[in-house]
Order: sequence, then structure tokens, then C-alpha cells
Amino acid sequence: MAQAKAEAGHDSRFWLVVAAACAGAFEVAYNTTAVMTALPAIKSSLDLSVDTLQWVINLYMLASAVSLAAMGHFADTFGMMRIFAVGLCLFAIGSITIAFSGDAAVLLAGRAFQGAGVAALMATSVALISVTAPPEKRATAHGLWAGAVALGFALGPLIGGTLTDVVSWRAIFGLDVAILVAVAALSFWVVRLGLVPRALDAEKRMDFLGIALLFVALASFLYGLTSGQLFGWTSYQALALFAAAVLGGAGFVTWELRAAEPLIQLGFLRHLDYVAATLGMFLHGVTQMGVLYFTNLFLQAPEGLHFSASQAGLGLLPFTLAMFVVALVLPRLIAPGSFRFPVTAGMLALAVGFWLMHGIDHQTRYSEIWWMLTILGIGVGFNWALLPRVGLSVLPDANAGQGSGVLNTCMFAGLATGTAVGSVVASHIKRSLIDPVVDRVASTTPDLDSLKVTLVHGSESQITRAMAQIPPDAAGKLEGVMGRAFDSGFSGVMVMMAIAGLLGAVICFALISRRATTSRRG
Repeated sequence: MAQAKAEAGHDSRFWLVVAAACAGAFEVAYNTTAVMTALPAIKSSLDLSVDTLQWVINLYMLASAVSLAAMGHFADTFGMMRIFAVGLCLFAIGSITIAFSGDAAVLLAGRAFQGAGVAALMATSVALISVTAPPEKRATAHGLWAGAVALGFALGPLIGGTLTDVVSWRAIFGLDVAILVAVAALSFWVVRLGLVPRALDAEKRMDFLGIALLFVALASFLYGLTSGQLFGWTSYQALALFAAAVLGGAGFVTWELRAAEPLIQLGFLRHLDYVAATLGMFLHGVTQMGVLYFTNLFLQAPEGLHFSASQAGLGLLPFTLAMFVVALVLPRLIAPGSFRFPVTAGMLALAVGFWLMHGIDHQTRYSEIWWMLTILGIGVGFNWALLPRVGLSVLPDANAGQGSGVLNTCMFAGLATGTAVGSVVASHIKRSLIDPVVDRVASTTPDLDSLKVTLVHGSESQITRAMAQIPPDAAGKLEGVMGRAFDSGFSGVMVMMAIAGLLGAVICFALISRRATTSRRG
């Protein structure tokens, strides 16, 4: 009898592990979208250029993408709770650094720490549930984890916008620390009760060369996109970075094919469903930035709808709530193996939503926009709920952890790429409209090329100083053109995102199998 009570107590205590994992996942999701809403305030407060602001997002995503697979390996070697705790510490260090930052360098350093912390928390939180939840409770526990992530994404813009307006953008990172302390206390309790197995795999070798090559490839590509905008696409710096990206990517694939314990099992790609999932997750990441980054900036920009941060958070609720509801409900409605048409429909919803968004400008009323954001939220919810299941359904259970890590890496790489490529599209369109006017009204200005770059890529103070060089009568005309260029740049990004959604629909429809795939597992 006593033994039965002890076993029942242990069975119920696994919910403490689920609570810790869900709280960690909520923190990651909340911070990701809360910071997006605060970006205009951060840009103004620290006088950041457009390109530096882009790296506030890209460095976070890059650190997450490169570290995800590595953190999974570390968890197998040193223990899941230890790496989960490391993730909490890294994220806290990043949050404190950002909260007290006074310039771009310190801010970016904090974001890099946060990105590494995200990787550790995301790589271990799902695994913690898998190894502690009884089989009959596992589906419910994973559903709660997915709900925590979706809830964090949904509430992040609202909380972040409110804190930015009422207190300061720095308060977002203060709340981060408070949540992390609570999760750490819960995690300490889990460790004291011995609820997580401590089995270690000390023989497992870390693929450090694979991590380094992946970082070189992604970082060089993203920084090359930034350099190309500033110095020209045929400049020595841009060409050198793109060459490094190609060589790093080729070296990564070559090494992973030869490594005894590779960072990424390229053999997974012989399953077309898994190929569809990886490409789909990448495009899923790309398209999310069309709302979380570019639409957020459009809502708050003086040239856009000029919302406050809290108004922007409320304005994004149709998107985040639709995503939250769909991500929670859809998995219960779709039978295993019946993924082809729902995933294709989700991608098509993104294509349609972004195509509708490309027609709006600074004179469009919000009442004409909210339903478009709802369509986009439905599309993201479909992809978020189903794409991981598509990929993992064709892998043996023993490879589920690494397979999930690869999918998350693809999503974070997509988030970074969406920010970078979208910024290239927007700046190219803006310069195509602004440069001819600058040539006419400021032809006698010294260093005309530098003036053109500053008007599109500069910080607020840099743009103010640049406009002071232009005669007052011409400055008014140029400001009008810059407003129209802002609208056109946003429209171009929405078209790019619509194309990405359409490409995702074609890939998923062509590659995802028509019949149930769960029978292949094992």
C-alpha cells in the first residue's frame, strides 16, 4: 500500500517538471514578441540605425539557430536539467545586460546571450516532458507546452507595448528576470525531488567543427546582406562575406556527411516529408517576420499609422489570438498522416494574407487591416501546429530529439533570413524612389552617395543632420517622397512574404505524402 502511494505521488509530481518546462517556453515566446513591439522605442532611445536595429533581431535568431542542435547534444552529455538551468542563466545575463545597456554594442551582446539561452531552453523543455511524463499523460503535457508557447507569442506584443508606454522598454527585460527567477526556483525544486533521470551519455562527442561551420555560413550570409545594402553588392566586403557563406555552407555539408556523430543527420532528408517540413519551417520563419517585425514597425512608424507601442500590441491581437487558437485546436482535428492539404492550406493563407496587406499604406484605417492579420494568424497557426508533426512522423522515436532540433534550427534561420532579406527589399525600393530626388534637389551637397545611404539606413539623429544639409524648400519635397517610399517599401516586403507563402504551399503540396506516414516510425 505504501509503495502504491509513493508511486502515485511520483506520478503526480511529474507535473512540476511540466510546469517548469512550460514556464521556460512561455518566457522565450513572450520575450520574442514583446521585444518586437518595443523596437521603435529602443531605436529612438539608443539612436540606432536601421541596420543596427535589424541586428537586434538577427543576432538573437542567429545565436539560437546555431546553438539549438549543440544544446541538444549537451543535454544528452551533461543532463537535461543542467542545460535547462544554463539556459535560464544565459537568458538572465542577456536580459540584465540589455536592461542596463547604453549603446548598441552592449545591447547586441545581451541579445547574443539571450539567443544562446533560448536554444538551451527550447532544446531541453520538450525533452524534459518526454522523459518524465507517463505515456498516457504525454500528449496532454505536450499540448500544455504548445499552449504555453502560443500564449507567450499572443501576449508578448500586448505586455511589451504596455510596459514600453507606461514604464520603459527596459521594463520588458526586468520582467524577464522576474519570470526566470520563478522558473529557477521551480527547477531547483524539481532537482531536489529527483524527478528527472540523471542518465548521462559521456561517450557522446560534440560536433564543434559542424557548429563553427554552420555559424560561419549563416553569419556571413546575413552580414553580407547588410554590407551589400551599405557598400554595394559588388564591393569587396560584400563579395568576401558571400564567398565565406558559400564556403562555410559547402564545408558544413561535407563535414556532416563524414562526421561520426554529426550535428545534423543529413540522412533524414531522404524522407520527402522531412524535406517538406524543414523547408516549410524555414519559410514559416521567414513569413512570421512579415508581421512580427515589418508590420510592427509599420504600425508604429511616424510615416506609417503612428501607433504607440501599446496600441501596436493591441493591433496585433487579431494575428496572435488567431495563431493561439488554431495552434491549440487544430492538432486535435487533424488525424496523423493527413497533413498534406491542411499544411498547404496554411501556406496559402499566408500568401493570400500578405498579398492583401501589400495594398495598404499610411492612410489605411486599422479597421481595414485587422481581418487581414487574422488570416495571417490562421496561416501561422496551421504551420506551427502541423509542420513539426509532418517531419517527425517519418523518423524513428530514437531520432525525434535531433529531428526536432533541426526543424527548430530551420525556423530560427528563417526568422533571421526574413528580417535580412525583407530589409534588403525595403531599402532597395526606398532608394529607387529617394535617390533620383536627392540627385535633383541636393546635387551640390558634398558626398552625395553618403547622403543617400543615410536617408534610408541612418538613425534619427543622422537623418536629422542629413536633412539640414538640404535647402528648406527642397527638404519639404524630399520628406514627401520619403513618406511615399516608406509605403512602397512596406508593400514590397508584403509581396515578398506572399511569394514565400506561395512557394511553401507548392513545396508542401508536392512533397508531403498523401497517405498516413506514422507506420514508418520505428
